[in-house]
Order: sequence, then structure tokens, then C-alpha cells
Amino acid sequence: MEFSPPNQSIGYKYSPIFRQISTLFANQLKPFGITPEQWTVLYQVHLDEGINQKEIAIRTNKDQPTVTRILDVLDKKQLIIRQIDTLDRRAFLIYATPSAHTLINDTLPLELRLNDTVTAGITDQQLHDLQQIMQQIQHNINQAHQE
Repeated sequence: MEFSPPNQSIGYKYSPIFRQISTLFANQLKPFGITPEQWTVLYQVHLDEGINQKEIAIRTNKDQPTVTRILDVLDKKQLIIRQIDTLDRRAFLIYATPSAHTLINDTLPLELRLNDTVTAGITDQQLHDLQQIMQQIQHNINQAHQE
């Protein structure tokens, strides 16, 4: 079996793009005192009040310890409230504070504009194809984790 050289791998070729997009977003978020990672978690809470940490981890594709650390920071910033889940006392339900909703409402246009900027010149069909390709790659990664 012949292998492609490392500089031809998917991760090598495309991870710099993700980092650059994340850096652009981080720069836009600096005045708001929040990182892209924190924003992503907070956005999920904003969308679904009372979400639990496990569901946040799934939706953000982060492991639970990472989500817990991010929630700790968001809690210190008084952007979330944790309440014990009455159905599972080991779990917490997460709620956004009014200031969190304001922050998301103020920053969502930045994220949307950034997305428009980085996808300029790409057709809807190309974006659809890219989504299908990325879903297949994610499926392959999930399969590799199970092996």
C-alpha cells in the first residue's frame, strides 16, 4: 500500500484554514471579552435554554472536560447559570443570563459576516458538496475511533 506524503494529508492541508478563521473571529470577539470556543458553547446555551453539558459537548464537538472548563469560565463571567437537573442529580442544566443573550445578539452578526466573507465566490452547490464531504470525513473519523 502506498501512502500519500504527510503534506498531502487532509489535516495538514486544511487545518490552517480553520485556525485562520478562528483567529479572525477571535480578533472580532476581543472587545467582548470572549473567545471563539467560549462563544460556541454560549451560543448553544442561548439557542436551547436548559441544555445539559453532555448535549453541549455533542453539539460543539468538544469533549466533556473541555466543555466543563469553558462553562466554568462562562460562569465566572456571569454569562451562564447552572442548575442541578432534577432528573439526573449528577448533571447540570445550563441557562444563559440576560447579559449572555445581549452578547450573542451583539456578536452573531460578526460571525455571520465572517462566514459570508470566507465563503465569498463559492456557490451554494459547492458549499453543499463541501458539507457532504466533511460529513463523510467525520463519519470515517468516528469509525476509526471505534476500531
